[in-house]
Amino acid sequence: MVNEEDKKKDEEEKEEDKKGEDVKEEEEKEDKNNINKDIEESAEISDENKKHNKQLKKIFFVIGILVLFFLGVFLSINSMNHFTYKNIDFEVVKEGQLILYRTSLPVKMTNQVTGQVVTNDYNFYFRKDPRKLEDVVFDGKINLKHKVVMNFTENFNCDGDGIIGVANLLNLFSLLQFQVEKNESLGCNKNSKYTFIRLQSGNETFVEQFHTNCYDLNINNCEALEATERYMLEVFVKLNEA
Repeated sequence: MVNEEDKKKDEEEKEEDKKGEDVKEEEEKEDKNNINKDIEESAEISDENKKHNKQLKKIFFVIGILVLFFLGVFLSINSMNHFTYKNIDFEVVKEGQLILYRTSLPVKMTNQVTGQVVTNDYNFYFRKDPRKLEDVVFDGKINLKHKVVMNFTENFNCDGDGIIGVANLLNLFSLLQFQVEKNESLGCNKNSKYTFIRLQSGNETFVEQFHTNCYDLNINNCEALEATERYMLEVFVKLNEA
């Protein structure tokens, strides 16, 4: 009787062990399936991330191309509107249909209240492209005196160009705080007491220094602006060197 009970008990234990092993095997199988599922999901996420990264790279590449394009356009436009000629910076300015070439002139002035000497930049406008003014011959070098005598008897109106040219000269000398006098009876002073500028007609437009501080601005075919601005350009170069 006891043997039968022991035998039965052993069989029950074996059956429970078998069930336990089956359960364990099922759990291991389920864990394995879960692991495989996680791996598959991770692989899918990785593939999606790769696709997403590729798309981001494409987007950033396109953005980079656009940035470089607009930067190139900006620099190109900026270089067209700004240039340096003979170490002088110019900016192209449009006033309606009129194209001007702006530069600045550092001028030392004494403050009337404090008596302190200060330097201020004043804008100056050329009507002609300074780069093309080199086509106008300048024979000589600039020597500046604080007194200027201008001499011209002819009417260089030239649709207003002569008036503008002379006005620009006067404006420049005014900024430099030079004393300017229009005197048709005075000529070149051999003792260099003043700068003498004579506007006269010629077969060719060019500027000629015929004495230490004496200059002829020869004007052909109403090219008054070309002659006056060619002289002024050399004055700017001289001031810039100083």
